[in-house]
Amino acid sequence: MAAAFLIGLREGLEAALIVGIICAYLVKVDRRDVLWRVVVGVVLAVVLSVAVGVVIVTFVEGGRLPFRTQATLEGIAAIVAVAMVTWMLFWMRRQGRSIKGELEAGVAAALASGSARALIGLAFLAVIREGIETTLFFMAILGSQTGDVRGALIAGLAGLVVAAGIGWAIFAMGKRVNLARFFTVTGVVLIFVAAGLVVYAVTEFTEAGFLPVQQPLFDLSGVLPTTSPLGSVLNGLFGYRAAPTPNQVIAWLLYVIPVLTLYLSDRRPWGQRPAPAGRGAG
Repeated sequence: MAAAFLIGLREGLEAALIVGIICAYLVKVDRRDVLWRVVVGVVLAVVLSVAVGVVIVTFVEGGRLPFRTQATLEGIAAIVAVAMVTWMLFWMRRQGRSIKGELEAGVAAALASGSARALIGLAFLAVIREGIETTLFFMAILGSQTGDVRGALIAGLAGLVVAAGIGWAIFAMGKRVNLARFFTVTGVVLIFVAAGLVVYAVTEFTEAGFLPVQQPLFDLSGVLPTTSPLGSVLNGLFGYRAAPTPNQVIAWLLYVIPVLTLYLSDRRPWGQRPAPAGRGAG
């Protein structure tokens, strides 16, 4: 449930910031009359994201497919989710500060065109990436863990609600939040969450017959079983396994070491863009 809450909080806050930037610009240029178009675009993006989740649950988690096909699809879904969240982490870290200008330019162009569909489309496209990304990552987490699925869904929704509240406080009440620190810390945590999904993908591909069945490399069941309070928390957040196979350990290391190193080695402030060529020391 902890991973579900984190995903809902992080992705929800990103979406809230995007919508907040659009709405703040419309208020700034005294165009409150078109705010409803942003609402329509956001609602359409949310509906499509939920529809994608329903399709995944119905056809993958519903058990209607042959076991090998289902295991293969679940493994692929986990890899896609890992790829998307990894790309998102680096993209947000490097380009975060340019989002405001790009969104405002898009809103200005939509207003100039005089088309309701243009502004609706802008809001839709700005939010749908976060929505689809959240849905795929969230479904992959649910598939990789055993436990209270309903509780995980509630935790994810709670994360979204908290994110919406933070977004509202930032733009409506002028509250200051250290977003740089927030996104950096949650980014590191998400890297380990994604590493757990990599291990889950290896497990599914093994069950589908694409990878060889192996004996555990080591067994910590006597020290830290997944049924213990700490073990269950680690399993829920990072996909912890007490008796991982060599392939699972190798896959975890091959993901965590390079991704975490690259993420932490970027010393620029969060979202700071590199200076244009020819500008610098002088």
